[in-house]
Amino acid sequence: MSGGMDSALLLYLLAQRSDKIKIFTIPKYDGAELYVGPIVSWINKRLGCNLPDPIIIGDPNANHELQVNTGLYKVYHTCDIFYFAGNSYPEDILPNGPNRTRRKNPKEKQPFFDLYKTDIVKMYVEHDLMDLLTLTHTCTEQSLGRCNNCWQCRERQWAFKECGIEDLTNT
Repeated sequence: MSGGMDSALLLYLLAQRSDKIKIFTIPKYDGAELYVGPIVSWINKRLGCNLPDPIIIGDPNANHELQVNTGLYKVYHTCDIFYFAGNSYPEDILPNGPNRTRRKNPKEKQPFFDLYKTDIVKMYVEHDLMDLLTLTHTCTEQSLGRCNNCWQCRERQWAFKECGIEDLTNT
């Protein structure tokens, strides 16, 4: 779990079905691990479930893809299914974005892969989760607040604008 709006929404939707979930997060320079605990607590309170504390994995000094792959390798044998919350994006509107590829291993599920960030925002509204949204963190350049310049901040801005919704969060 990254602490971002996609992974928080996915965890919420999965927790509606079961609290037998292991939550993994990677300590990155963007402060991802700072946001996961409060998100888990919010979901536990909202759903009356008992999700466990996140398990920290990966090398915080490695690049993102290496962090994910080395971290997963160490815990791969502990779970039957791994969920990834990454979504797609319209390259003609948001060029030069991250390389988001469909994972090929059948243990690795990506239920949001064919969705855009606009779809994620709409799901927050549809499920009345705007309070959860305020706990998420989007910026990949700083651990607190938003730089409003990195690609992830611009993707978030674009999605809210396209949906005609004001983003009242500062994360």
